[in-house]
Amino acid sequence: MNKLLNLVLGCLLLVAQPLQGVLAATDPKKETQATHARENASHQHAAEESDAEAQDSEGAHSEEEGNPAAEEVGHADHAEEVQGEGHESHEDSEEPVLTLSADLLRDLGGEIAVADAGVIRQQVSLPGEIQLNKEAVTHISPRFAAKIVEVRAKTGDKVSAGQTLAVAESSETLARFSLQSLISGVVIDREVTLGEHLSPSDTAFVVADMSTLWADIALYPRQVPLVKVGQSVRLSTNYGPEAVDARIDYVSPSVDERTRTGLARVFLSNENQAWKPGMFVQSDIAIGEYPVDVVVPESAIIDLEGQTTIFVKEGERWEPRPVTVGRDDGKMAEILSGLQPGESYVIQGGFVLKAQLQKNEFESGHNH
Repeated sequence: MNKLLNLVLGCLLLVAQPLQGVLAATDPKKETQATHARENASHQHAAEESDAEAQDSEGAHSEEEGNPAAEEVGHADHAEEVQGEGHESHEDSEEPVLTLSADLLRDLGGEIAVADAGVIRQQVSLPGEIQLNKEAVTHISPRFAAKIVEVRAKTGDKVSAGQTLAVAESSETLARFSLQSLISGVVIDREVTLGEHLSPSDTAFVVADMSTLWADIALYPRQVPLVKVGQSVRLSTNYGPEAVDARIDYVSPSVDERTRTGLARVFLSNENQAWKPGMFVQSDIAIGEYPVDVVVPESAIIDLEGQTTIFVKEGERWEPRPVTVGRDDGKMAEILSGLQPGESYVIQGGFVLKAQLQKNEFESGHNH
């Protein structure tokens, strides 16, 4: 019996050992733990791969940030491409030109000349006054005491030399005699009336030759040593006759004791009677003359975008040429550079070409 029981127990033990392994393999708790372990390992592997990818991305980004020159080169290349395209487009468009014909320019009031040498005159401007030519004025008086019995001339009359102006009767002999003009001119004053008694010291008429007058110019102390006989002078007024060019005919050897000014005088021709005694004038006296290689009227020089410019003929077009201006005398200017002798240029009417140039620039898109 005991043997039988031992045999049964031994068999049971043999059967129980495999079942224990199976039960252990199918135990839910242990299965769950195994699953969790596998999941943790998978997650750890994924995290490691993600970290590796992030490190690779950061390395690439660090390389890009660590090489700013490459980035700037890229931007510069792009900018050069854009600029190059714009520059090529700008060069493809034609620059505005002026091809206005000389005849049309003249019709619009323009004037053209050829550049040449000339003279610049340094000058001073001084005040002056028109006076009677005292060397051409006569006073008509009786030779002895007399009574005026007839008057034939009045103030303002033009008279000739030898013409009778009045008839007088001697107070002693009662003989009649005439008062005659000594020169041809204008009666500028009459001091006698009919029936008046005159003595030889009394003036009956004043006759002046108005065909020549004096232009007396006041010289300030600074100008006294500069003004000489023979120097050129231009006389002008703000009204009345046109300006005239003349020469200094006389310079006083003394100065006025009261005003301390000197005196220069011009013998002014007045055949048309346009100048009147008493007129104030401006006297522009040339005190120095300087020959220059190129001289132009100041009207030829215009301002174009802040530059002194002259329009010069180049082939069939007018070129706005910047110039350098030297000395000037108020009428003419020396050109140091920008215009050569023999070149044609615009004296008058440069404003017409300036307006046309600005219009062309606006229409062609060059008005930046």
